[in-house]
Amino acid sequence: MPSSILTIDSLRVDFADVVAVRDVSLALDPGDVCGLIGPNGAGKTTTLRAVVGLELTTHGEVRIAGYDLRRNPTEFKRLVGLMSDTCPVYDQLTVVEFLDHFARAYRVADRAARVAECLAFTSLTEKRDAPCGTLSRGIKQRLVLAKTLLPDPSVLLLDEPASGLDPLARVELRNLLQKLRSLDKAVLISSHILGELAGFCNKVAIMERGKLVSSGTIAELSRHVGKQRMLVKWRQEQTGALEVLRGFSCVKNITAAPDGATFDLEGNADANETLLKELIQQGVRVTQWRSLGDDLEYIFFQSGAKEVM
Repeated sequence: MPSSILTIDSLRVDFADVVAVRDVSLALDPGDVCGLIGPNGAGKTTTLRAVVGLELTTHGEVRIAGYDLRRNPTEFKRLVGLMSDTCPVYDQLTVVEFLDHFARAYRVADRAARVAECLAFTSLTEKRDAPCGTLSRGIKQRLVLAKTLLPDPSVLLLDEPASGLDPLARVELRNLLQKLRSLDKAVLISSHILGELAGFCNKVAIMERGKLVSSGTIAELSRHVGKQRMLVKWRQEQTGALEVLRGFSCVKNITAAPDGATFDLEGNADANETLLKELIQQGVRVTQWRSLGDDLEYIFFQSGAKEVM
């Protein structure tokens, strides 16, 4: 068995004379949560749909647990679940009726038990008898996620699941994704909420114009950028601190505040250590000093992408 649960190899999708997805390759292991980010029209949704066979591919291979999408479609599709960027539900059905309907369609064994498990996992047990048409968008999103989880897929593809959600609903969704990671599910999630992705993704894939610009762990992408975005905080306003920063050629793009600054730092760990040492020697009372290496928006723009969706 391969170590990667999901393998996408040289995936390409053409629409007439338009290349929507250009030779995308990506691999996820059990427990990976990978954020798929990119500007509008980058090909994120098309990629997710092609992975599950909803878009015809020009060439390339997609495998889950060794099963090929084309050669082993039945085994493959039992292991994958897609949650689209819309949340269609049947308004006239109750929550439990909606899930039971899809449990029948998925031929889930012991439907009642599995529906109860998915209700509990998504914190919807108390809503089991509520008509779907009365639910808020956030609860509908959780319901659709519960439906996607019914056949217990190994790989989940989530297309903009946080779109249109209020802050509380986004927190609830983030907690659910963290729980999925603990269950060794592999999750590929497209989203434009870059700051929130860093909270639960261990990998990121950046797309632009159908191509995968870069991919890897957040730490790997941060190193690939070749510079760090740093944050320094100091006690009270100190103009001398800014003079120290401006005196280093490896410091660029300083954004100053009364109690600190953010800046780009080029170079390795030695440059980091030398700059911090100089600040302290000049009497700057440093209270915080850290890399913003998990700043996905910063990594996104440094990768060459032109806009966030």
